[in-house]
Amino acid sequence: MSAQQLDVKKSWRAIRRHRLIVAAVAAVGLLGGVAAGFLVPPLHTATSLVVLPPPPAADSEKATGTQSIETQVFIAESEPVLRSAGQNQSPKLSSEVVKGRVKVTAVTDDVIQIDAKGRTAGQSMRLANAVAEVYLVFVTTDQKLPGDLGKKTGARVLEQATTARGGNLAIHLGIFGLLGALIGAVAGSIGVLAKVRGDRRLRLRDEIADAVGLPVLASVSSYHANDVSDWAYLLEHYSPTAVEAWSLRKTLHHLGLDVKGGGPVSLTVISFTGDDKALPLGPQLAALATSIGITTSIVVDSHQEPEGTTALSIHLVVVDREAPHLVGAEHTTNTIVALSAGTVTAEELARLAVAAAADGRNIDGLVVTDPDPTDRTIGRVSQSMRRSSSRLPTLLTGTARRGK
Repeated sequence: MSAQQLDVKKSWRAIRRHRLIVAAVAAVGLLGGVAAGFLVPPLHTATSLVVLPPPPAADSEKATGTQSIETQVFIAESEPVLRSAGQNQSPKLSSEVVKGRVKVTAVTDDVIQIDAKGRTAGQSMRLANAVAEVYLVFVTTDQKLPGDLGKKTGARVLEQATTARGGNLAIHLGIFGLLGALIGAVAGSIGVLAKVRGDRRLRLRDEIADAVGLPVLASVSSYHANDVSDWAYLLEHYSPTAVEAWSLRKTLHHLGLDVKGGGPVSLTVISFTGDDKALPLGPQLAALATSIGITTSIVVDSHQEPEGTTALSIHLVVVDREAPHLVGAEHTTNTIVALSAGTVTAEELARLAVAAAADGRNIDGLVVTDPDPTDRTIGRVSQSMRRSSSRLPTLLTGTARRGK
């Protein structure tokens, strides 16, 4: 993918292509979230209700009016009330801790609700009741807080906190774990997108075709040859699946090399150094041609002569990415370039096209091995047609086969 600004489709395709990385980072986030859940244990919540005191009877205006519920909530959450409530706990809690654990809300114009959190159910209930007691003292007496609770007059506790809710460890760890996994997935996706922004390798068939203006003849699942025994098996016993055989047959048919009884023809298959998935294409084509009754030989060295009389000789040429040279390689009836998705840049492919032109060769097309699973382009439609057409044909390929 080039370094141009990523659109949504390319971003999603990149994330899908690197989904294992994203999943691994999400798994790390999941474990981190669970660990954080153990470090920050779940808190229990208890609730007490307080009926507000009536307005002073000496103030006739306030006596006939209503009380400001917002003011009472503000008083209940004020620092003096919370500090005094924290000092009456065992062990004592600072006003900052109490402020983080206590929330006061107005239920009606005359009733406020005090929710308090604690590491245990008993701690949450004691804190909720303590805040209610201190609040009542603050609004009904002249005592200065923190200090002696004094004697209450007027207001009263409507309902003390006698039970607590929450504190389920499994749910707590589940929430922390899911949150950690979500953060990990987002972080992994961002990392993948940051990486692919600088990746100039071509992955889509349309991108590969547009790089040099040549069509993609077919897409083939490559044979994974890792050692000498794998190559021997490929040359002697390779049997393509139906999907692979059809793709290889289309390549030969497009080049006119599947005609029996004609004169000897030859094909050069060019691949790049380091592109191990593209190297087996020549032997795969030879095996397919042999299976349909076309005698075929493989030529690896440019000075090697085909053995016996064969109808089709396939020449394998591997070129350097930075400085491809074809001078000295035998000219053949047809020439194609084999490359796997995500291994070659547009610059490398263009350098090969220039080298082929300098050597008097015409490249007949490209064959993509192991195409990107998310690629639904075909690499045979010009850019102008793609811009003018809303719906274009797509190419579906089989899954790459691994091993023998």
